Amino acid sequence: MQFGLCNASATFQRFIDEVTRGLPGVYAFVDDILIASKNPEQHFQHLKTLFARLDEYGLCINISKCIFGALAIDFLGFNLSENGIKPLPDKVKCILDFPKPDTLTQLRRFLGMFNFYRCFIPKAAHILAPIVQFLEGHTNKKKSRSSVCKSSEQLKWNENAEQAFIAAKNAIAEATLLRHPIPGAQLSLWVDASDVAIGGTLSQLSQGQFEPIAYFSMKLNKSQRKWSTYDRELFSIYSAIKKFKHMLEGREFQIYTDQKPLIYAFKQNPDKCSPRQLRHLDFISQYSTDIRHVQGSQNIVADALYRIEVDFKEFARAQKDDSDIQKFLHNDASSLQLELKPCQTSNCNLLCDTSTGVPRPFVPTSFRKLIFDHLHNLAHPGIAASTKLISARYVWPGMKYQIKQWVRCCESCQRSKIQRHTKTPLGTFSLPDARFTHIHIDIVGPLPPSEGQIYLLTIIDRFSRWPEAIPIPDMRAKTICRAIFDTWISRFGCPSVATSDQGSQLRSSMFVEFTRMLGTQKIKITPYHPISNGIVERFHRHLKSAIKAHENEKWSELILIILLGIRTAVKEDLQSSCSELVYGTTLRLPCDMIDVSDIPPCDIEFITDLRHRMQQLNPVATSAHCTDRFYIHPSLKSSSHIFLIVDRVQPPLRQTLYWSS
Repeated sequence: MQFGLCNASATFQRFIDEVTRGLPGVYAFVDDILIASKNPEQHFQHLKTLFARLDEYGLCINISKCIFGALAIDFLGFNLSENGIKPLPDKVKCILDFPKPDTLTQLRRFLGMFNFYRCFIPKAAHILAPIVQFLEGHTNKKKSRSSVCKSSEQLKWNENAEQAFIAAKNAIAEATLLRHPIPGAQLSLWVDASDVAIGGTLSQLSQGQFEPIAYFSMKLNKSQRKWSTYDRELFSIYSAIKKFKHMLEGREFQIYTDQKPLIYAFKQNPDKCSPRQLRHLDFISQYSTDIRHVQGSQNIVADALYRIEVDFKEFARAQKDDSDIQKFLHNDASSLQLELKPCQTSNCNLLCDTSTGVPRPFVPTSFRKLIFDHLHNLAHPGIAASTKLISARYVWPGMKYQIKQWVRCCESCQRSKIQRHTKTPLGTFSLPDARFTHIHIDIVGPLPPSEGQIYLLTIIDRFSRWPEAIPIPDMRAKTICRAIFDTWISRFGCPSVATSDQGSQLRSSMFVEFTRMLGTQKIKITPYHPISNGIVERFHRHLKSAIKAHENEKWSELILIILLGIRTAVKEDLQSSCSELVYGTTLRLPCDMIDVSDIPPCDIEFITDLRHRMQQLNPVATSAHCTDRFYIHPSLKSSSHIFLIVDRVQPPLRQTLYWSS
């Protein structure tokens, strides 16, 4: 078989594979043979075995082109050493010196060079996303006249694309060193997904820590971007396993993700899954079902989210052409003291301000937003903190105002921080006309079992604040109706209004019929807003703390004595105890030193005066704290879009603000 034919290379590769088959540490690619050994003695044995096999097949090698006993070697565009694999410096330099593409053809050429080393770049798809958008709607399959014309069109670069181009070069310059796979080592797959791309890292456990073997990233198409976070995270696991299946097949490994619901993916009811989810889960289950949750800060993929770095050589060139710098250089009245200082991380000199004693580079116009993103995106501090953080390291005219505007426009900050949002006045209840006409009902529990009781039915009168706490064994509507009738109604009569939460037992047909029979109007508070039933919720807080303070597991025995203390305690807003509002006098406590039997009996005039005073009692509205000031942002009158809080139960650390026009 002569070289030059279309299938010559494949034929020769099959022949070389046959020659080297079964030889330890020998890897062949066409006419290049690599021998990897742990030490010189083993390397000598590997060479001896290889030479014997070549002699058996009648093959000769060119000694002048061979390298023996090297600790590091360049092979197929990569530098191989005992530490791992990394890109060749001269190849990387070609990418770093590549000028900004002006046409689609030049852009495809740059992306082709970048993608050769893509496996070394974490989050490569995220970095290239603003650049790859230029290729949308264009095809290079048919060399028609129209496609050639489109390929020669000038690209319209924006700020995001330029930053992505610089970030891609910096990512190549700081490419991660990939470790050599260790046979039998524990493997783990770390995955992550964002709104625009997915990524994964295949790692192995070595010396107590996970080391990366390979990276994977892929941009999502338009339909995939509309998927839920759960679906995107599941797709990232599916795609990563599909990418690394040749290394994962037949091996035990763990899958780490920051999407906690995925750890229950194989335990849920299949009827809840969509057909696409079932397909993905079926493929994943063929390799592993060990999905584990890891916090975002500990996820090595999420933690490897690309940080925008500054190209200081380009920074220095931009300083020479910046008009603001020229003005300050020729302005003797300026407080800035501009001097050239050597850059510690690059072989160039930067124009810095030394007036504060610490050299601060003067930032040209084109790098200001990049510097802000680099520092602000670390922890997304506020205006004052961001200003101090950046001004301590860099300087440019009007930087405080610019930083203030950029922080205010940071979408991540607006969606994640609850600051000075618009507040509306709290709703108010109409004051009751008399005692025991308006009551609040709620349930506490489940509590530790005590004499067969697990829950507490709590009732409080809105007028007098008189509390009741009734131990009950369950939360059935029948049990609740019986407890209310036997305790509250038998003592104080039927209320006119009853307020409760959205509990299913308080919305049942039995409880509705019970309140209808009593002639009681039932009021349900807003879901997930216990503040609407705050009077009884505050009573729960006092009740639970009192039970815990007694340090007695039999809480059902303590309820009565605790209620005695609560009923006799003076309330600040009423300036009296609830027992005084109900009985006209306070209750006698076990520690009282005066015996009421020694007090002379009262006459009829006292009884008449007491009745007159009781009739003059007026209800006192419940106090509302921190509601004296309500804030409405003046920009609401001219804003086209706002963020709305989606008021429902959310997972921890989930952003609750969404766009609304």
